[in-house]
Amino acid sequence: MLTIHYADPYAVAVALNVVIDWPAIAYVGIDDDALVGSGGLAWGNDRCWVWFSILESKPQYALPVLLMARKFMKKAAQLGEKYVYTIRDPQYETSPKLMKLAGFEFFAVEDGNEVYRCEIG
Repeated sequence: MLTIHYADPYAVAVALNVVIDWPAIAYVGIDDDALVGSGGLAWGNDRCWVWFSILESKPQYALPVLLMARKFMKKAAQLGEKYVYTIRDPQYETSPKLMKLAGFEFFAVEDGNEVYRCEIG
């Protein structure tokens, strides 16, 4: 069963071999004692960003990811943000659908990436 836990962003970066070099709030997903992904809020380039990184995609992860996205939006609003941004992961065909369910709309193409924005404030 998937459980989601608060995590130190540095520990997440080390565990997943990724770079988290902006101020961030991070969470990890654990399923059957295995790390299956991470997500959180990060601040950089004068924006608040949300990210999710799934190591092994399963259909049953969609709802917990959606619920966490909503929690991240509430947290960003509490911190005074009016918008939250994310980059579409081209690896997953269904990512635009999930982003739309989370309240994101296409914003722009920046540096070759599709950027989506959610108005929260």
